[in-house]
Amino acid sequence: MKNFMLVFLTCSALYAQTSAVELYEESQKALSAGNIELAGEKIRAAIEADKSNEKFRSEFDRLNKLRNKRNNANRAVQDGRFDDAIQGFGDVLQSVPNSAESLYGTGKAYEGKKEFITAVDFYKKSLQVDSGYDKSKKSISNVAKKLYNSANQDYKNGNLESALTKYGQVLSINSRIYQAYFQIGVLQRKMGNLSIAIENYLKALDIKKTYDKGWYSLGLAYKENGDIENAMNSFKETVRLNSKYYKAHKSLGDIYIDIEEFDKAISSFQKAIDVKPNYSFAYHSLGITYAKIENYEKSSEALLKAVEIAPKEYLSWFHLAEAYNKLGDCEAAKEAALESTDLKKNFGGGWFELGIAEYCNGSGNKNASINHFERARNDRDWRKMAEYEIDRVRNPEKYEQ
Repeated sequence: MKNFMLVFLTCSALYAQTSAVELYEESQKALSAGNIELAGEKIRAAIEADKSNEKFRSEFDRLNKLRNKRNNANRAVQDGRFDDAIQGFGDVLQSVPNSAESLYGTGKAYEGKKEFITAVDFYKKSLQVDSGYDKSKKSISNVAKKLYNSANQDYKNGNLESALTKYGQVLSINSRIYQAYFQIGVLQRKMGNLSIAIENYLKALDIKKTYDKGWYSLGLAYKENGDIENAMNSFKETVRLNSKYYKAHKSLGDIYIDIEEFDKAISSFQKAIDVKPNYSFAYHSLGITYAKIENYEKSSEALLKAVEIAPKEYLSWFHLAEAYNKLGDCEAAKEAALESTDLKKNFGGGWFELGIAEYCNGSGNKNASINHFERARNDRDWRKMAEYEIDRVRNPEKYEQ
C-alpha cells in the first residue's frame, strides 16, 4: 500500500509539472500572437500548477511590466503626451511585435501629432496582425476624412499645392474616395492643367458613375480643352442623371450656339430657366441666341430679363443695346449702351452701340455719334468696326446704293 501511494504521488507530481510546462508554452504562443492578456492568464495558471518554478514567476513579472507599460502608453495618448506614448508602445513592441493593441495605440499617438500617413501605417500593421481589429478600420476611415477636410480648407485658403498633397495622401489611404479625385481635378483645372484635370475627373467617375457634378465639371474641362464633342456628351450625361442641373442645361445650350444648332440652344436655355427662373446667365445666352436668328424682339425680351436679375452685367446691357438698335429703338438702345459703358468704361462694344444709337440711321447727333465711335476705337477688338462707322457717318454718300 505504501509503495502504491508513493507511485501515485510521484505520477501526480510529474503530471502537474507536465501540465505547467504546457501552460507555459501556451503562454508563449499567446505572446507570440500578440495577446499579452491571454499570455498572462496562461503563465498564472502555470504558476498555480508548479508554484516552485522561478522561471514561470520571472516570466509573470515580465509580462506584468509590459502590460503596465502598455497601459501607461494608452494613458499618455489620452493626456496628449504623444511622444511618451510612442516610446512606451515601442518598448512593448520590441518584446511583443504582434501586439495589435500597441500597434493601434502607436497609430493613435501619431494621429494626435497630425502625422497621418505614419498613423495609418501603424493602423494597417495592426490589421495585418488581427484583420478583425475594428478600431483600426474606423481610425483609418477617420484619418482619411480629417485629411480630406484639411485639404478642402487648404484649397479655400488658396494653398493649392498643400491641398494637392493632402488629396493624394487621402487616396494613398483609400483609393476609392472619388471626391479626392474630383477635387484634384478641380485644382488642376484651376491651375490650367486641363489634361490632368480630365484624367482625375474620369477616375472619380470610374468609381461613381452617377456623380452628376463630376460629369458637369468634366464637360467644362473638355470644353476649355477644345474637345467640344466630349464636352457635349458630358453635359448630356449630367442632365440625364439630374434633369434639374440648370448649369449643365445652360452649358449645353452654349455649345449648341457654337455649332449653330440654335433651336436646341433655345430649348436648353429654357430648360435651365424652368429649373431656375432667376438664372440671369441663361436669359443672357437666350437673348444672344435669338439675335443669331435675327429675332430681335425676343432677344430684347430675354436680355431685358437678364439685366433685371443682374443689373451689373455690362455684357447683357451691351447685347440689349444691340437688339434695340436692330429694332430701331434708338432711345432704348442709348439707355442700355450707357449702362454698359458706365459699368465698364474701357469696353469698346458699349461705346460702339452707343454710337449706333446716337447716329440713329442718320437722324441723330452725328458729332456725338463720332465721339462715341472714337471711344470704341480705343478698344483694339472694336477698332476696325468703329473706324468703319466713323467713315460711314462722315461720308454717307460712299455707302448709298
